[in-house]
Amino acid sequence: MQGFRGIGRTAALEFPPGPGLTVIVGRNGSGKSSFAEAAEAALTGRNLRWDAMPTAWRDGWRNLHFDDRTEIAVDLHLSGDSAPTRITRTWSGESVRSARGRVVGPDGVSGPLRSLGWDTELVRYRPFLSYDELGRAVHGRSAELYDTLTGLLGLTGLADAERRLAKACERLAKEQDAPSRALPLLVERLRGYDDPRARSAVELLTAQSIDLGRVAAIAADDGPADPAAQVVLRRLRRLAVPERALLNDVVNELRGAAMELAMAAGTKGDRAHGLVELLGAALEHHRRHPAEQDCPTCGTSDAIGPQWVRRAEAEIASLRTLAASASSAYERAEKARDQARFLVAPPPSWLPPDSDLGVLWAEWAAGGELADLRELADHIETVGRRLRSAAISARKAATERLADPTEGWSSAAEDLAAWVEDAHAAMRARQTLAPAGQALEWFTEAARQVRADRLRPLSAQAEQVWHRLRQERHIDLDALRLVGRGAQRRVAVDVSVDGSDPGGNAPGLLSQGEFQALALSICLPRTLIAENPFGFLVLDDPVQAMDTETVEGLAAVLAEVGRHRQLIVFTHDTRLSDSIRRLGLPAGIRTIHRDAMSNVWVTEDTA
Repeated sequence: MQGFRGIGRTAALEFPPGPGLTVIVGRNGSGKSSFAEAAEAALTGRNLRWDAMPTAWRDGWRNLHFDDRTEIAVDLHLSGDSAPTRITRTWSGESVRSARGRVVGPDGVSGPLRSLGWDTELVRYRPFLSYDELGRAVHGRSAELYDTLTGLLGLTGLADAERRLAKACERLAKEQDAPSRALPLLVERLRGYDDPRARSAVELLTAQSIDLGRVAAIAADDGPADPAAQVVLRRLRRLAVPERALLNDVVNELRGAAMELAMAAGTKGDRAHGLVELLGAALEHHRRHPAEQDCPTCGTSDAIGPQWVRRAEAEIASLRTLAASASSAYERAEKARDQARFLVAPPPSWLPPDSDLGVLWAEWAAGGELADLRELADHIETVGRRLRSAAISARKAATERLADPTEGWSSAAEDLAAWVEDAHAAMRARQTLAPAGQALEWFTEAARQVRADRLRPLSAQAEQVWHRLRQERHIDLDALRLVGRGAQRRVAVDVSVDGSDPGGNAPGLLSQGEFQALALSICLPRTLIAENPFGFLVLDDPVQAMDTETVEGLAAVLAEVGRHRQLIVFTHDTRLSDSIRRLGLPAGIRTIHRDAMSNVWVTEDTA
């Protein structure tokens, strides 16, 4: 590798292929973790440790003392091949994610990293284990370790099936309960409508037993409650309203005519006008009935004849000039009265007489019987103003109501129909939920037994590792259990102290070093799973926070794992290499060095 993290110029670590323990010791900052992270980055394109670090820390992935190309190369010996397969990752940009991975097989053929088809195995059987990952094994999110172990044990499909069945039961339970949860709000809304259908729906929905058929029929009737009322509303929307100016003109004319009549009353002209009207009416009567000669008023015989006609016509002619002023006043009054009576028309036949506008219009029409011009003017002025205001309001209200002919009921009917659909779905869900719940109960118990059987060998290995690590402590690892599902899934780590259960999983009685040892007890056995295709494990800084006795136990455990797998351990703590030497364990020990310019080299020491 070169130019990556703490490594400047090209540096290399070489190991004999096959099982064996190699411990690489170096002080903090010597570059040992750079090698561990580089191997993981080469194979996976990422590093779990980086995900937990600040952005500024991740941005420092490129070595400051090396300006050439940043590259990592990892040679792996695949079973059956005569030569190694080389995996490279080269960075061209400033981002740590700008790298491109390539793989070159023993035959020299090159291809993308995905051509190896290891994506799933690298996740399931991660051949890298850092101090941070050990900490998360016990202190981290419970689901992470659960998913790791279920993947290792081939139980992912079982967990997925159980989760899907549990979600199906949860969905059915929600469908079953949805109508009862929504019913109070629906009833409250329906009570806010002044519609007979809403009242009927409320009565049905609040009954001890709900007739869904009748409720559905009410919901299907989403038109206007009273079609005849819609005809009235449409006519009201087009209703002609007397203009204010016209009302004022008629009132002013009535009052002007009344004033002229008052001024003419009792004058000679008024008397002359009366005689002209009287004589004119008599002449008109004589023309219609010429055979009648008797006076129609006093009964005098032969009073009306040709001579009377000539005298009457002469009298009218002589009185017209004197009566002209009074006649004009009477004529104006008659025209004003006719105009007022035309305005004070009866209500239209379609207008409900008991409505507010109908009652007011009847009062308005009654003004046509008033003979006194002043009273008629007052009537038009006061009642007409009220009628105009009421008519305009009624016209506006009709327009608004016609915008939604159902006055909001159609929206409520939609909600009611949706509730009926939910109620039918709830009935179907109730029928399905019972057997589904029984299936979930059976499946959960069966899955628990399968998990226990699959986990038992791994749990036994973990107990053996813990027994070696715990030394003289009276804390026993009793069992590992896969419990829960979905968001509640976790690995239960059962421990006992002096033969007693202190309660809880991995209790607070353990020190940080003991927690570290417990995490190793859980994580190391996964390396020995028979299905694990990777014959190596890179372990970075497993010794932190452990006391000397635990370190000695760890040395023995690592040597035992090294009999079956290639185990590469990076550590800054010399106690591990000292324990290996003191116990005479088979292992290769190397020391890594780094100068101020990021030049890194390795020296070898035989245990």
